[in-house]
Amino acid sequence: MKNGDWSPVHAFPVKKHAEAGLPLYNAGKNSAFFRLSWQDISLPDQLAWIPPGRFQMGSPEDEPGRFMDEGPTLKAVVPHGFWMDRYEVTQKNYLNLMGENPSNTEFSPDMPVNRVTWHEAVEYCMRMTDSKRSAGLLPKGYVYRLPTEAEWEYACRAGTKGAYSYGDSADKLSEYGWWAGNGGDQPEPVGKLKPNPWGLYDMHGNLFEWCADAYVAYPDGSAFSTSGMMKVLRGGAYYCPSNILRSACRAEAQQPDFRWILAGFRVVLAPPLGQAED
Repeated sequence: MKNGDWSPVHAFPVKKHAEAGLPLYNAGKNSAFFRLSWQDISLPDQLAWIPPGRFQMGSPEDEPGRFMDEGPTLKAVVPHGFWMDRYEVTQKNYLNLMGENPSNTEFSPDMPVNRVTWHEAVEYCMRMTDSKRSAGLLPKGYVYRLPTEAEWEYACRAGTKGAYSYGDSADKLSEYGWWAGNGGDQPEPVGKLKPNPWGLYDMHGNLFEWCADAYVAYPDGSAFSTSGMMKVLRGGAYYCPSNILRSACRAEAQQPDFRWILAGFRVVLAPPLGQAED
Protein backbone atom coordinates (compact mmCIF):
# COMPACT_ATOMS: atom_id res chain seq x y z
CA MET A 1 0.00 0.00 0.00
CA LYS A 2 1.28 3.48 -0.86
CA ASN A 3 1.47 6.36 1.57
CA GLY A 4 -1.86 8.15 1.80
CA ASP A 5 -4.07 5.24 0.70
CA TRP A 6 -7.18 4.40 2.70
CA SER A 7 -7.84 1.19 4.60
CA PRO A 8 -11.06 -0.20 6.09
CA VAL A 9 -11.16 0.56 9.80
CA HIS A 10 -11.62 -3.08 10.78
CA ALA A 11 -8.23 -3.94 9.25
CA PHE A 12 -6.46 -2.54 12.29
CA PRO A 13 -8.48 -1.25 15.27
CA VAL A 14 -7.92 2.48 15.73
CA LYS A 15 -7.19 2.21 19.45
CA LYS A 16 -4.27 -0.11 18.66
CA HIS A 17 -2.29 2.47 16.70
CA ALA A 18 -1.11 4.42 19.73
CA GLU A 19 -0.10 1.18 21.42
CA ALA A 20 1.84 0.00 18.38
CA GLY A 21 3.39 3.39 17.70
CA LEU A 22 1.84 3.60 14.22
CA PRO A 23 0.96 6.94 12.57
CA LEU A 24 -2.78 7.53 12.16
CA TYR A 25 -4.65 10.22 10.25
CA ASN A 26 -8.38 10.75 10.73
CA ALA A 27 -10.43 10.34 7.58
CA GLY A 28 -13.21 12.58 8.84
CA LYS A 29 -16.22 12.48 11.10
CA ASN A 30 -18.21 9.23 11.04
CA SER A 31 -15.85 7.75 8.49
CA ALA A 32 -15.37 4.01 8.23
CA PHE A 33 -11.83 4.46 6.96
CA PHE A 34 -8.54 5.71 8.27
CA ARG A 35 -5.31 6.60 6.49
CA LEU A 36 -1.98 5.00 7.26
CA SER A 37 1.45 6.25 6.31
CA TRP A 38 2.54 2.64 6.95
CA GLN A 39 0.81 -0.09 4.96
CA ASP A 40 -2.45 -1.94 4.60
CA ILE A 41 -2.93 -4.79 7.06
CA SER A 42 -5.02 -7.91 6.75
CA LEU A 43 -4.66 -10.30 9.66
CA PRO A 44 -6.59 -13.44 10.60
CA ASP A 45 -9.03 -13.24 13.48
CA GLN A 46 -7.14 -15.94 15.33
CA LEU A 47 -4.39 -13.44 16.14
CA ALA A 48 -4.91 -11.54 19.40
CA TRP A 49 -3.31 -8.13 19.93
CA ILE A 50 -0.95 -7.96 22.92
CA PRO A 51 -0.18 -4.36 23.94
CA PRO A 52 3.28 -3.30 25.12
CA GLY A 53 3.84 -2.98 28.84
CA ARG A 54 5.70 -3.91 32.00
CA PHE A 55 4.94 -6.72 34.41
CA GLN A 56 6.35 -8.67 37.33
CA MET A 57 7.93 -11.79 35.85
CA GLY A 58 8.30 -14.87 38.03
CA SER A 59 6.50 -15.83 41.23
CA PRO A 60 6.67 -14.54 44.81
CA GLU A 61 8.31 -16.79 47.37
CA ASP A 62 5.00 -17.54 49.07
CA GLU A 63 3.21 -18.77 45.92
CA PRO A 64 2.15 -22.40 46.51
CA GLY A 65 3.84 -24.92 44.24
CA ARG A 66 6.55 -22.56 42.98
CA PHE A 67 10.06 -23.61 41.95
CA MET A 68 13.28 -21.83 42.82
CA ASP A 69 14.00 -20.87 39.21
CA GLU A 70 10.90 -18.65 39.16
CA GLY A 71 12.71 -16.05 41.20
CA PRO A 72 13.80 -13.63 42.14
CA THR A 73 10.93 -11.78 40.51
CA LEU A 74 11.87 -9.01 38.13
CA LYS A 75 10.24 -6.11 36.37
CA ALA A 76 10.20 -7.25 32.75
CA VAL A 77 9.54 -4.91 29.85
CA VAL A 78 7.72 -5.78 26.64
CA PRO A 79 8.37 -2.55 24.70
CA HIS A 80 6.57 -3.41 21.46
CA GLY A 81 3.02 -4.57 20.93
CA PHE A 82 2.62 -7.82 19.04
CA TRP A 83 0.04 -10.35 17.95
CA MET A 84 -0.16 -13.85 19.39
CA ASP A 85 -2.06 -16.80 17.98
CA ARG A 86 -5.10 -17.47 20.13
CA TYR A 87 -4.44 -21.20 19.70
CA GLU A 88 -1.59 -23.65 19.72
CA VAL A 89 -0.52 -24.58 16.18
CA THR A 90 -2.79 -27.37 14.97
CA GLN A 91 -1.94 -30.54 13.10
CA LYS A 92 -3.79 -29.20 10.07
CA ASN A 93 -1.85 -25.95 9.92
CA TYR A 94 1.46 -27.68 10.54
CA LEU A 95 0.82 -30.28 7.84
CA ASN A 96 -0.27 -27.67 5.31
CA LEU A 97 2.90 -25.64 5.74
CA MET A 98 5.52 -28.28 6.53
CA GLY A 99 4.20 -31.23 4.52
CA GLU A 100 4.38 -33.62 7.45
CA ASN A 101 2.80 -34.28 10.83
CA PRO A 102 5.11 -35.44 13.63
CA SER A 103 2.27 -35.98 16.12
CA ASN A 104 1.87 -39.35 17.81
CA THR A 105 -1.93 -39.12 17.80
CA GLU A 106 -4.34 -39.98 15.00
CA PHE A 107 -4.68 -37.00 12.67
CA SER A 108 -7.26 -34.49 13.80
CA PRO A 109 -7.26 -31.04 12.18
CA ASP A 110 -8.00 -29.13 15.39
CA MET A 111 -5.63 -31.12 17.60
CA PRO A 112 -2.44 -29.25 18.52
CA VAL A 113 0.61 -30.65 16.80
CA ASN A 114 2.99 -32.33 19.25
CA ARG A 115 6.38 -34.02 19.11
CA VAL A 116 7.73 -30.88 17.44
CA THR A 117 11.34 -29.96 18.14
CA TRP A 118 12.35 -26.38 18.84
CA HIS A 119 14.20 -26.29 15.51
CA GLU A 120 11.08 -27.42 13.65
CA ALA A 121 8.95 -24.82 15.40
CA VAL A 122 11.43 -22.12 14.35
CA GLU A 123 11.39 -23.44 10.77
CA TYR A 124 7.59 -23.33 10.75
CA CYS A 125 7.70 -19.67 11.76
CA MET A 126 10.25 -18.86 9.07
CA ARG A 127 8.14 -20.54 6.40
CA MET A 128 5.04 -18.72 7.57
CA THR A 129 6.90 -15.43 7.40
CA ASP A 130 8.07 -16.16 3.85
CA SER A 131 4.59 -17.28 2.78
CA LYS A 132 2.85 -14.20 4.15
CA ARG A 133 5.51 -11.88 2.74
CA SER A 134 5.14 -13.43 -0.72
CA ALA A 135 1.37 -12.95 -0.52
CA GLY A 136 1.73 -9.33 0.58
CA LEU A 137 0.18 -10.12 3.95
CA LEU A 138 3.13 -9.43 6.24
CA PRO A 139 3.09 -6.11 8.13
CA LYS A 140 6.29 -4.15 7.61
CA GLY A 141 8.78 -4.69 10.42
CA TYR A 142 7.09 -7.85 11.71
CA VAL A 143 7.82 -11.57 11.38
CA TYR A 144 6.24 -14.77 12.60
CA ARG A 145 8.36 -16.37 15.30
CA LEU A 146 8.26 -18.05 18.69
CA PRO A 147 7.49 -15.78 21.64
CA THR A 148 10.27 -14.92 24.03
CA GLU A 149 9.81 -16.26 27.54
CA ALA A 150 8.92 -12.78 28.77
CA GLU A 151 6.39 -12.28 25.97
CA TRP A 152 4.85 -15.67 26.72
CA GLU A 153 4.41 -15.03 30.46
CA TYR A 154 3.20 -11.48 29.82
CA ALA A 155 0.56 -12.76 27.40
CA CYS A 156 -0.39 -15.63 29.69
CA ARG A 157 -0.90 -13.32 32.65
CA ALA A 158 -2.88 -10.88 30.51
CA GLY A 159 -2.57 -8.14 33.10
CA THR A 160 -3.14 -10.40 36.11
CA LYS A 161 -0.76 -11.04 39.01
CA GLY A 162 -1.99 -14.34 40.45
CA ALA A 163 -0.76 -17.88 40.05
CA TYR A 164 -3.08 -18.34 37.06
CA SER A 165 -4.60 -15.88 34.62
CA TYR A 166 -7.96 -16.19 36.38
CA GLY A 167 -6.76 -16.17 40.02
CA ASP A 168 -4.68 -18.01 42.60
CA SER A 169 -6.65 -21.20 43.22
CA ALA A 170 -6.51 -24.36 41.12
CA ASP A 171 -10.21 -24.95 41.83
CA LYS A 172 -11.23 -23.43 38.48
CA LEU A 173 -8.26 -24.72 36.48
CA SER A 174 -10.36 -27.28 34.59
CA GLU A 175 -12.38 -24.42 33.13
CA TYR A 176 -9.26 -22.98 31.47
CA GLY A 177 -6.75 -25.76 30.87
CA TRP A 178 -6.21 -29.47 30.30
CA TRP A 179 -4.17 -31.03 33.10
CA ALA A 180 -4.01 -34.15 35.27
CA GLY A 181 -7.33 -33.22 36.87
CA ASN A 182 -9.35 -33.34 33.65
CA GLY A 183 -7.09 -34.57 30.86
CA GLY A 184 -6.80 -37.96 29.23
CA ASP A 185 -3.88 -39.71 27.58
CA GLN A 186 -3.42 -37.17 24.78
CA PRO A 187 -3.95 -33.46 24.12
CA GLU A 188 -7.38 -32.06 23.35
CA PRO A 189 -8.50 -30.00 20.34
CA VAL A 190 -7.56 -26.36 20.73
CA GLY A 191 -9.94 -23.72 22.04
CA LYS A 192 -12.45 -25.94 23.85
CA LEU A 193 -12.10 -24.27 27.25
CA LYS A 194 -12.22 -20.66 28.45
CA PRO A 195 -9.62 -18.17 27.20
CA ASN A 196 -7.57 -15.86 29.38
CA PRO A 197 -8.52 -12.15 29.65
CA TRP A 198 -6.70 -11.36 26.39
CA GLY A 199 -8.49 -14.06 24.41
CA LEU A 200 -5.75 -16.70 24.38
CA TYR A 201 -6.74 -20.35 24.75
CA ASP A 202 -4.84 -23.22 26.37
CA MET A 203 -2.12 -21.06 27.87
CA HIS A 204 -2.56 -23.25 30.92
CA GLY A 205 -2.07 -26.88 29.95
CA ASN A 206 -2.82 -29.05 26.91
CA LEU A 207 0.79 -28.89 25.62
CA PHE A 208 4.00 -27.26 26.77
CA GLU A 209 4.91 -24.49 24.34
CA TRP A 210 8.39 -23.74 23.02
CA CYS A 211 9.75 -20.24 23.56
CA ALA A 212 12.55 -18.55 21.65
CA ASP A 213 14.81 -18.25 24.69
CA ALA A 214 17.56 -20.36 26.09
CA TYR A 215 16.85 -21.49 29.65
CA VAL A 216 19.00 -19.45 32.06
CA ALA A 217 18.62 -17.78 35.43
CA TYR A 218 16.52 -14.64 35.20
CA PRO A 219 18.55 -11.69 33.90
CA ASP A 220 18.11 -8.00 34.68
CA GLY A 221 14.70 -7.54 33.13
CA SER A 222 15.51 -7.81 29.43
CA ALA A 223 12.97 -9.74 27.40
CA PHE A 224 15.21 -12.22 25.60
CA SER A 225 18.18 -14.48 26.39
CA THR A 226 20.35 -16.35 23.88
CA SER A 227 22.96 -17.94 26.14
CA GLY A 228 22.60 -21.56 27.22
CA MET A 229 21.82 -24.85 25.48
CA MET A 230 18.38 -25.74 26.86
CA LYS A 231 15.28 -24.08 25.42
CA VAL A 232 12.35 -22.83 27.46
CA LEU A 233 9.00 -24.62 27.47
CA ARG A 234 6.02 -22.97 29.13
CA GLY A 235 2.43 -23.66 30.10
CA GLY A 236 2.31 -27.27 31.26
CA ALA A 237 0.52 -30.17 29.60
CA TYR A 238 -2.49 -32.43 29.84
CA TYR A 239 -0.97 -34.87 32.33
CA CYS A 240 0.75 -32.35 34.63
CA PRO A 241 -0.20 -31.42 38.21
CA SER A 242 -1.75 -28.01 38.69
CA ASN A 243 1.38 -26.19 39.85
CA ILE A 244 3.10 -26.86 36.51
CA LEU A 245 0.34 -24.88 34.76
CA ARG A 246 0.94 -21.67 36.75
CA SER A 247 1.73 -18.55 34.75
CA ALA A 248 5.29 -18.31 36.14
CA CYS A 249 6.28 -21.98 35.97
CA ARG A 250 9.47 -22.71 34.00
CA ALA A 251 9.47 -26.50 34.39
CA GLU A 252 10.75 -28.87 31.72
CA ALA A 253 13.31 -26.93 29.67
CA GLN A 254 14.66 -29.25 26.96
CA GLN A 255 17.32 -29.57 24.28
CA PRO A 256 16.20 -27.90 21.03
CA ASP A 257 16.30 -31.17 19.09
CA PHE A 258 14.26 -33.09 21.68
CA ARG A 259 11.08 -34.64 20.27
CA TRP A 260 8.54 -34.86 23.09
CA ILE A 261 4.88 -35.90 23.06
CA LEU A 262 4.11 -33.05 25.47
CA ALA A 263 5.71 -30.27 23.39
CA GLY A 264 3.91 -28.00 20.95
CA PHE A 265 4.02 -24.28 20.22
CA ARG A 266 2.14 -21.16 19.18
CA VAL A 267 3.36 -18.28 17.06
CA VAL A 268 3.56 -14.55 17.49
CA LEU A 269 3.62 -11.84 14.84
CA ALA A 270 6.16 -9.44 16.25
CA PRO A 271 9.32 -7.45 15.54
CA PRO A 272 12.31 -9.72 14.84
CA LEU A 273 14.28 -10.88 17.85
CA GLY A 274 16.75 -8.20 18.85
CA GLN A 275 14.45 -5.43 17.66
CA ALA A 276 11.65 -6.61 19.97
CA GLU A 277 13.72 -5.77 23.04
CA ASP A 278 14.87 -2.29 22.03
